[in-house]
Amino acid sequence: MQQDQQVSNEIPFLHQHILSAAKIAAIAAFVSLSGSLAGILATLTRPLPAAPAAQEGFSKDDMQQLMQSSTYISAFISLAISVLAFYFLFRFSTLAKTGITNNSPVKLTTGLQSLGHYFKIWGIIMFLIIALFVLSLIGGMLGTAFGG
Repeated sequence: MQQDQQVSNEIPFLHQHILSAAKIAAIAAFVSLSGSLAGILATLTRPLPAAPAAQEGFSKDDMQQLMQSSTYISAFISLAISVLAFYFLFRFSTLAKTGITNNSPVKLTTGLQSLGHYFKIWGIIMFLIIALFVLSLIGGMLGTAFGG
């Protein structure tokens, strides 16, 4: 009998922690998205640096166009990742809050699944970054070994 009472006393305490995590997640989602939007705005409004001298068959105009397009592409990829992460983090926040306030375990479970998707996204991104670092390390070592 005491174990049942002890478990029922822990559930509101657990809900308080989930609710506070959901509130912080909402704030973090908005800060992340606003930071990404500010980065896009800064990328679009700042002047591009001067193009380097033409190299190996590329004219100065080609180099300028390559620099400009790569800057825009990387900025918009960053925005897409940020929007996707914002969606799952904000979804966790809203579903966890409504699940706890309405005593709906289905919404709470769905919210926690959204949090899991958020962490999967960042896990995949970190794996890709590590893989690119390893490839660049291997390329640097091979370039050094072959006299590059």
